[in-house]
Amino acid sequence: MSTGAGPRWARLASELLAPWVLAAVMPVLVSALTTRPAWRGALLGLVVTTTCAAVPYAVVAVGVRRGRYESHHVRRREDRPPLLALVAGLTVLTAVLLVALGATATSLTYLGLMTACVGVGLVVSRFWKISLHCLVLTASVVVLTGLRPWAFPVLATVAWVGAARVRLGAHTPAQVAAGTVAGAVLAGAALVLAPA
Repeated sequence: MSTGAGPRWARLASELLAPWVLAAVMPVLVSALTTRPAWRGALLGLVVTTTCAAVPYAVVAVGVRRGRYESHHVRRREDRPPLLALVAGLTVLTAVLLVALGATATSLTYLGLMTACVGVGLVVSRFWKISLHCLVLTASVVVLTGLRPWAFPVLATVAWVGAARVRLGAHTPAQVAAGTVAGAVLAGAALVLAPA
């Protein structure tokens, strides 16, 4: 697998729409869209951003500095399960905190979706390198489109990121396709379960 050298467009796609970026932005967006007043939703979303994105990213950054990981993309499949287990634990703790703070059922459903994405990544990464980029991005844009149909064009970013991951040599087309399908299925389930 490639170490990350590749065309600028592919590197840009991988960085701008990385799982940790989406884990930071989407909880704030979903919570703001489904909570009144929106500012309260955004603040509750920031709780998720802090615990489920900032903390794991800090762990990875320290690991990169110490030489444990070759980059913040954590390319080696065998390095992923412990990190994903950490994120799963943090999401459970965050759910308890959100319930205590009175988060909306839709926000909690989205947190459940994040947990499901991590769970799929955790299980599959033990034997195969599914694209977490495509899994998380697809789940995110499907939910966003379900909440606000005007966001439909954002689905095009899935193809951009999928092509980028293959072009960078980070994943095979099958790994990208599997991540995309898994993300769509999980997000579809979340939209069905989410309260109207």
